[in-house]
Amino acid sequence: MTLTKIDHKFKYPQLSYDAQKNTQPCIKLSFYFNKLPEVSYEQLYGHWSTVHADLTVAAKGFGLCKIQRYVQLAQTSEFKKKAKELTGIHMLEFDGCSEIWVKTWDDWMRFFKSDEYAQAMNPDCKYFMAMPITVYCGEENVIYGEAIPGMGGKDGIVGKVDEAIAM
Repeated sequence: MTLTKIDHKFKYPQLSYDAQKNTQPCIKLSFYFNKLPEVSYEQLYGHWSTVHADLTVAAKGFGLCKIQRYVQLAQTSEFKKKAKELTGIHMLEFDGCSEIWVKTWDDWMRFFKSDEYAQAMNPDCKYFMAMPITVYCGEENVIYGEAIPGMGGKDGIVGKVDEAIAM
């Protein structure tokens, strides 16, 4: 399928049709989940950011499989309500999202299929996480902002964009 190009005068040449994408050199896996009904948000985030995080990073395969980044994004009911008030946009109905970045699919599969992953982290989920988990994966295309140092990616547009638009 061919991209239909519209007549558009680009203010940023790095975003033009002819420019190369700024894809970062990692695969990003995002794991969306909800808390168990009987678990409070305080319990969820307390356990997830301590015990579960420790089990994840301490797993033997974590370092051996070259995990590049692991972050947690908490979405409380207050955040959902405020965002909906301000934007009116439909919110994803999840309580949390973990992101793990790897260089290759093989790196991810070595970690995911490791004995430690199965023996430590999977059973821990029963304390706070409702199943199933929803997974989203892809590569980041950095449009604006700096690349994460040490990962080999390139910066996007950096600086004050308002000044460039005004010109």
